[in-house]
Amino acid sequence: MPPLFQYSEQSPYSYYLDLLGSWPTGIALASQWFMYFDFSSVNGLMNNLQSVLRNRDASSEWSYDNRATKYLLDGALQSSVQNLMGCAFVRQVNLPNESIDAGNVGLNYGGFQSPATASNRQKYASLGVTFLETNASFLDLIIRPWIISVGYNGLIVRPRDSQKYVKSNFADVVLLSKVGSYVRMGIRKIYRFYNIAPISIEGETYSYAEEGLKYSNVKFVYDSYAVLDGNTGNYIDLP
Repeated sequence: MPPLFQYSEQSPYSYYLDLLGSWPTGIALASQWFMYFDFSSVNGLMNNLQSVLRNRDASSEWSYDNRATKYLLDGALQSSVQNLMGCAFVRQVNLPNESIDAGNVGLNYGGFQSPATASNRQKYASLGVTFLETNASFLDLIIRPWIISVGYNGLIVRPRDSQKYVKSNFADVVLLSKVGSYVRMGIRKIYRFYNIAPISIEGETYSYAEEGLKYSNVKFVYDSYAVLDGNTGNYIDLP
């Protein structure tokens, strides 16, 4: 009995196999990504943040070893060129949408419909990031004090070397894709958010119910964003 299907170059499926096997038109996987923060400009995080918090609020008794914050901000937990690892604590990211206000506005009589017109581009939505809780809490030793610093110092324009400068120069959400066998993954696109800072963190709940991993959602604001292409052009064969 002959096989139900036998592949050949003339097969009607060969086009789709070639299409899905080509890097530019291969299916992107939702789990292939990481996020990177440039903390170098957030001067409060790089110095004695504990003292800053205490000076701002006389009743505040924030207490932790500065070695903990230094470890959490260390580059080893932020990036690894060989393994393409970003912030080790980010579990999920919700990218903002993009939309404008538009509609059919104008005279309305009989069966006439006015053409569509556009007015305003909607304001940037916040960037939502879900962080994983760990024993050395990145959420409570980095993110929560960072939010408090934003509240005290505001998001006004300041020199980059100011101790009150609270914005991260940029944060990247890096989307990856498989390039080929025995070849490390390639970057297909990057969402870059400029001058980003956190504005809220959700409260935590602990109980004796079923055990599981602990996560918290954090919202960030930013001045602008851009989408950067990876190496797609290098993988497209044009005549």
